[in-house]
Amino acid sequence: MVSIIYTYKNLPESDKAFLEKYLATKVDRLSTLVKSFAGAVCRLEVRAEKFATKSAYKIGMQLHLSGHQIIAEEDDHTVVEATDLALDKLIIQLRKLVDKKNKK
Repeated sequence: MVSIIYTYKNLPESDKAFLEKYLATKVDRLSTLVKSFAGAVCRLEVRAEKFATKSAYKIGMQLHLSGHQIIAEEDDHTVVEATDLALDKLIIQLRKLVDKKNKK
């Protein structure tokens, strides 16, 4: 199971609620990969920031997993795109870690 911790900067309440709801539907992609680390504590830290001057969002994700830390960040004009791109980067790195673990 993946526990999620959120940190916000300049994000309206409506965007906060949307991000939490949206990411809850996407976290299953991580859960399937994390299963190969049996018994590991998995924590996902999500930092979301809205830039008023650029009308853009920055999403940063850190996945803490039994001695490993995976980091991904992305900027985009919509919170959905920034979240999806950051999560995709995180999953690519996690897949590489899982493949490396399975080869040992």
